[in-house]
Amino acid sequence: MSIQTEISRIQSARDSLRTKAIELKISAGTEKLDELAEDYDGIENQGSVSAQVKEGETYTIPKGYHDGTGTVSGVAGGGSYNLQSKSITPTKKPQQVTPDEGFYGLSDVSVGAIPSQFQDVSSVTATGPDVLAGKMIVTSDGSVVAGEMVDNGSVKKTLDATTPSFTIPKGSHDGTGAVNIVPEQKTVTPSESKQTISPTAGKVITQVVVEAIPANYKDVSGVTAVKEHVLTGDKFVGPDGILTEGTMPNNGTVNGEIDGLSSTSFSVPIGYTDGGTVNLTGDIEAALAAI
Repeated sequence: MSIQTEISRIQSARDSLRTKAIELKISAGTEKLDELAEDYDGIENQGSVSAQVKEGETYTIPKGYHDGTGTVSGVAGGGSYNLQSKSITPTKKPQQVTPDEGFYGLSDVSVGAIPSQFQDVSSVTATGPDVLAGKMIVTSDGSVVAGEMVDNGSVKKTLDATTPSFTIPKGSHDGTGAVNIVPEQKTVTPSESKQTISPTAGKVITQVVVEAIPANYKDVSGVTAVKEHVLTGDKFVGPDGILTEGTMPNNGTVNGEIDGLSSTSFSVPIGYTDGGTVNLTGDIEAALAAI
């Protein structure tokens, strides 16, 4: 037998398996042999399946292989029904209580007490605004309500001279937010003019270092001169450190005469003089000569 003949025989067997697989609705009919083997291996062996149904009920035959010995029969009625007594325990979800297979209906249902894990909620004080939005709670009256609290997540804010405060928004915070400042240290040197030290935009000054007074600004604590001691038009720094203009008149050269008779003295004007002379006239000599 040639190889080609064997290939043709295997292909014919594969196609037969594909056709049967399509009929059994377990294959699309295009699988290879190993894939077909998996499809057939997946058929569940149900063996002998038997069931009883009540009037008006249906029974779904389970998918798979059946050996042909199973039966489906109806439960006799006519006033002689096989009823079942059942007991259930309350749960968080609704329950549908139905009779088991072989029973026509329920004779009674016994509902147990609420389990201990379902506690009394009369002491609950939380309300919607106390709970995160999207979360549900049971209130003290047993009602289920949705939370209303805003979830702010992570709130961050940097304070500076233009924004010295920040109002924390109402609601929940995840603990990773922060309100902070960017500290800044500045250094200044004293000058003759007033200085205003301001922070850089977005920062807060935490320290100002004032340098020593420069050498050209001498200590004036020992100054005793006042404005009357300094010529008008000239300025000096007083003991209070204030620049002051003098008020002493500048009289320049002062000259005068006395005659010894009617004028025996000469008053030097208050202020500064750069010198001068006071002369005695010849009047007194002439008067003495005439005696």
